[in-house]
Amino acid sequence: MDERQIIAELKHQGIDLVSSIPCDKAKGLFFALPEQFRHIGLTREEDGVGISAGAYLAGARPLIALQSSGLGNMLNAILSLTVTYHLPLPILASWRGGETETIPAQIPFNRPLPKILAAAGIGYTILAGPDNAGAIGEAVSGAYREKLPHVILLSPDCICETGYTGNPSAHSPHPFAFCYERDWHTPVMTRFDAIRAVTDLIDDEILISNIGVPSKELNAARDRPENFYMLGSYTQASAIGLGIAKVRPDRRVIVLDGDGSLLGSSNLPVIAAAAPKNLTVIGLDNGVFGSTGSQPRPGVDTADLRLMAAGAGFEQTFTVHEPWELEAALRASARTGPSFIHLRILPGNSTVPNIPLSPAQIRDRFMGALARGP
Repeated sequence: MDERQIIAELKHQGIDLVSSIPCDKAKGLFFALPEQFRHIGLTREEDGVGISAGAYLAGARPLIALQSSGLGNMLNAILSLTVTYHLPLPILASWRGGETETIPAQIPFNRPLPKILAAAGIGYTILAGPDNAGAIGEAVSGAYREKLPHVILLSPDCICETGYTGNPSAHSPHPFAFCYERDWHTPVMTRFDAIRAVTDLIDDEILISNIGVPSKELNAARDRPENFYMLGSYTQASAIGLGIAKVRPDRRVIVLDGDGSLLGSSNLPVIAAAAPKNLTVIGLDNGVFGSTGSQPRPGVDTADLRLMAAGAGFEQTFTVHEPWELEAALRASARTGPSFIHLRILPGNSTVPNIPLSPAQIRDRFMGALARGP
């Protein structure tokens, strides 16, 4: 089968958002996907898990397409996000490492991949023949029916390359001028102070909170159906926010992310390229890994989150310390994003209870809030 048959089957299954990172064994497919679907290009595969989770929560039917070796980068996110919240996630993977593989580095992970997936409890379908487009549809349908991840492994001998190369666009530089003098001073707010300040300023905005204590603090500050509390999946908060923002441009999405999480992700350029006007990422920077005991993080005195976001291509960036600065930045960034607020705060965790909601309860009431509209 060629890329046209695969795309036709995905459309038949209602897929309406694809995030992808390409494989040279299926060049035509990866050129065609951005032309045929609402598309988000990835730089690291696991970010597709968060983007797909957000897109599904917002009402879309997402799919990830990639080279099978990328599944190694995704396993924790799949299990701690997709499986934990019982979300559908079909993954179309060009399967490397077979008997005809010529690159040694592709073999150790990819050859035993079905056993790895089975050990993790992740369903999979192997396509080895040339006329199996229908099997792709069955796997996608099953993922949505069961609300679970399912990997479709496309062997090289089942893909017929048509020579399609698409129309790669030439670089058109975006005008950029940035005069910046770092003005850091001693923070005055704790993370709990900052989260409470945010919740005092919002109405019907969608809030995504980072894993661990930040989600517990958001729940304690102001519990509401429009909050999505993350219980796992380090580095995926902003990816979830991107997925929601792209599917629901009518809703403002605010992500409460952490400095460690942002530094561990490659998602800032992906967000900037996707360019959702309704997305604001707040980087809560306390200089430590707060949820694990407040151990100092690398680059506490050198890594500048605002400069990272500006360099990635965010439309607006701010550095704030005081509550009034945070309020001004939130108002200035409304509907003019993607925007990034580097919020420098004091280390320390508040004493707040665990979130009294199951993953399914968090999912269902959040999806209900999105379905009701603003």
